[in-house]
Amino acid sequence: MINKLLRGRKHVFIDWSLVEAGGGNSWFGNTDPWLMPYGVVLKTFAPTIHPEPILLPKKPWEEYVISSWATVFEDEGKFKLYYEGYHSPDSLKSKDVQKHVSQVCYAESEDGVNWVRPKLGIIPYQDDNETNIVFDGIQPAGIGPHGPTVIKDPNGPDEERYKMIFGTINEEKRTRHLRGATSPDGFHWTAIEEPLIYHACDTQSVLAWDEDEGFYRIYTRGFRNQSELTDGRHVWPERRTIDHARSRDFRVWDKPMPCLVTEPKDPPSWDLYSSSYTKWPGAQDAHLMFPNIFKRDTEQMETSLAVSRDGNIWQRPIRDALIPSGSPESETYGGNITAQGLIQTKPGEWTQLIQTKPVSHIERFYNKETPWRGGLWRATIREDGYMAVETEARGEFWTVTFEFEGNELTTNSWTHFGGWIRIGLTDEEGKPIEGYALEDCDRISGDTMWKSVSWQEKTDLSTFEGKPIRLHFEMVRARIYAFRFEGPV
Repeated sequence: MINKLLRGRKHVFIDWSLVEAGGGNSWFGNTDPWLMPYGVVLKTFAPTIHPEPILLPKKPWEEYVISSWATVFEDEGKFKLYYEGYHSPDSLKSKDVQKHVSQVCYAESEDGVNWVRPKLGIIPYQDDNETNIVFDGIQPAGIGPHGPTVIKDPNGPDEERYKMIFGTINEEKRTRHLRGATSPDGFHWTAIEEPLIYHACDTQSVLAWDEDEGFYRIYTRGFRNQSELTDGRHVWPERRTIDHARSRDFRVWDKPMPCLVTEPKDPPSWDLYSSSYTKWPGAQDAHLMFPNIFKRDTEQMETSLAVSRDGNIWQRPIRDALIPSGSPESETYGGNITAQGLIQTKPGEWTQLIQTKPVSHIERFYNKETPWRGGLWRATIREDGYMAVETEARGEFWTVTFEFEGNELTTNSWTHFGGWIRIGLTDEEGKPIEGYALEDCDRISGDTMWKSVSWQEKTDLSTFEGKPIRLHFEMVRARIYAFRFEGPV
């Protein structure tokens, strides 16, 4: 089967799917190895957490805690942040998780670093009418939204341009539901009357519209023994999982089923606490999760990494945490939880939001004197920087056969001092194409972001568009994060 690489869409190296596996012996008349990769590995890389928080509780309606359950995205040149704030209970609103009252609050930024809480005047708090609260759940029942995610939906009608999912709890029946709300502008919300899914979801459930597949996705909390339940009852004893459901219309959903669970190589005390799903920006077939590993023995929480080609089948490329907890008595000893969303804050840099914790998971409920009240921090990484093909010395590999759209090949890559990359074109059998072989390729070196590949200073590949070819990579002390074909239609 010939793969087709679409114009302007990245191929990122989250697995070996586009790399030819080769053969130890050739089928073509001799016993020499055939297109065998060597000297290369897949590596993962963690973002850098910046020490200064971007958001700490300072308003009375968020004085108890700003949780990690937040969503960030770019919308019409502005970064928008929807976050969950809690205040202490009052006589009118007290039917929420831990008896503290939650609401969805809004902040915005021009640069992703400095954030403001606009005075929206939509939902008051006590005597203050100029709050940044945009949604307070299902009233007058006093059911606050828990773990909300907001998206701007390019598929929906104008009156439902923005969509939200959030969890609720029925204390009398001890059941949890996943509910929805819609908005024309992202500020004025209408809750959908019936739950979307009867499911014992907790923490942040993530909503996404998959443009390539034409359906909505939800990634939510699950439990190992939950798949046969239909009413969303609590089932705390079993290990937590990440479950997945799909819908064509946002109202009727498939039954959530596990898509990522702990593995036999994991310690028996580990859970997967939350997903933090996002489509890999600009990629043709790559999806990202930052699953939170909850360690029951130490009550610490750490961010892991999971990847998928189709959003359905997932794998963790490393067992240990991508972002581990800190040393005892540090500000990150309790660990960290990643919010939902990736934004590009400057060329070549991605930002995600994360909450770091000096206290363990439930320590604050026992130690009322702890000053920690949550908040959000920035974590940054180079574009596509979570995974790469790397060689510490010298390596080589070929791709499988594919066709492409475009007339120019560009790469996102990095090399050590003295390192370099060359890329050649071959036919389906791996025979170099004259004028475009490895020996013709001008070396790529240094830190490059979408640099055009050239062969004796030629970059035009229009002759090969739509024809089956392979790429032949040769690397010396280098990393390749991604490549793509570009050019006019």
